[in-house]
Amino acid sequence: MKKCFISVIAAGILFVSLIQLAGCDKKDDGFTSDAVTDYMQLQPGKYILYRLDSMRFTNFGQKDTIISYQAKDIVEEAYTDGMNRSGWRIVRYLRDFNSTNDNDWRPMMTYSVIPSGNSIELSENNFRYIKLTTPVRDGRSWRGNGYLPNNPYQDLYEFSNDEDIQEWDYTYQDVHTPLTFNNKTYDTTISVLQIADSANLPIQANVPASKTYWIEKYAKGVGLVYKEVEIWEYQPPTSVSGYRHGYGLKLTIIDHN
Repeated sequence: MKKCFISVIAAGILFVSLIQLAGCDKKDDGFTSDAVTDYMQLQPGKYILYRLDSMRFTNFGQKDTIISYQAKDIVEEAYTDGMNRSGWRIVRYLRDFNSTNDNDWRPMMTYSVIPSGNSIELSENNFRYIKLTTPVRDGRSWRGNGYLPNNPYQDLYEFSNDEDIQEWDYTYQDVHTPLTFNNKTYDTTISVLQIADSANLPIQANVPASKTYWIEKYAKGVGLVYKEVEIWEYQPPTSVSGYRHGYGLKLTIIDHN
């Protein structure tokens, strides 16, 4: 009986020790997250110059074409939104890709960025997105489109790719990976894969098909350095020829200040 009692005590001590060790491992894993604001430059006058490649479907969806521009996103001013949150207003200017004339810049769109302690919210065309969140680590995911309405692109495109857009899982990949664009290396970057989905590709003439792909890459101390989007559906021929409808775009950093 005495031996049995001592064994029970020893087992209990061992169990408690294992729990304590596990707790110590969890507490001291050495991980410290970057701040999400490390991946933005939010000061008046800061800009990023991009190559913007816009993919459009022409000839009633029979062909696709790429039109290229220079795009410059400039932080114009600080402002306070309707919920009394401090943020920054950013204007995107466009000009022909081969232009070198500063008078050719034309404002194309305005969007706002609201930084907080643990997230970066972007508002564009009255749509709110949670672009970045903490902790910044590989595999971390969140519902970045949770504020969007149902079928937000229905007035622009006749596709169903956006039916479950609120459920897209934004996921961090390649955290702290160096990337090179236009012969310049950015030592610390993160990738945010929003969605990578497709059906019945490559296209077969008589089968519906689709592609939904969205990824963004950010460099520490700079901001967005790369963005690629491709969202379209293919409808097979009925009374008319088969066609695609949707859009694509690619932003690639050229320079910044």
